[in-house]
Amino acid sequence: MAKAAAAKSVAVGKELLKQSSIVDARRESDTIRLWESYRDQATLWRALALLQIPATCIAIIFAIVLWNTRSIVLNVPAKPLPGKYAAQDIPDTEFINIATDFLNLVASYQHNVARRQFEAAAQMLSEPLLSRFVENGLGTELKTIESTNRTQVFFVDPLKTEILRDNDREITIIMMGDRLKIVAGRELPLEKTKFSITMTTIPRNKLNPYGIVITDYGFSKVEKRKHGRKQAND
Repeated sequence: MAKAAAAKSVAVGKELLKQSSIVDARRESDTIRLWESYRDQATLWRALALLQIPATCIAIIFAIVLWNTRSIVLNVPAKPLPGKYAAQDIPDTEFINIATDFLNLVASYQHNVARRQFEAAAQMLSEPLLSRFVENGLGTELKTIESTNRTQVFFVDPLKTEILRDNDREITIIMMGDRLKIVAGRELPLEKTKFSITMTTIPRNKLNPYGIVITDYGFSKVEKRKHGRKQAND
């Protein structure tokens, strides 16, 4: 009886062992099938990980380089412009430009547009020169130009331009050149002429950024030239 019971127990144990082996085999098979179903996604994530590691390293190195080579930029507001410039604070070129513009208006003209040019030139003058110019330039001189159909051209010699700064308030520009007059279609002899324009500054405005105005101007004949020969003035 004892042997029979022992044999029965051994048989039961083998049966249980066999059943457990089947269960483990099923579990392993299920695990393999589960892995195969997610294999593509696992491969994708592994590829992303392989790309992310070097990309992260490169980004860190780039950030370190930027940090070490950074430069500090300070935006400083521009210095406020003065309400009035002193003559010595303005470069010579600005005075030369004003003098050139003025001479192009009063020394080079055609009789049919001379009035408009003289009126524009008057806006560049200050008192008391402005009153004299209105009386003589816009009055007597302009009437003569229009009545005689006179045209005039002034050829400036830039090599003979002089800049005189006698004081801190005024500056004088001297320009020399040849002045050609055409009266009623007839050319007159060339005149070697010297113009002097004296300027100062007033409070600036939008129309006159530097506040430069003309306080005096004049001209003198140096010599006359005809057919290449020089003639002295009487």
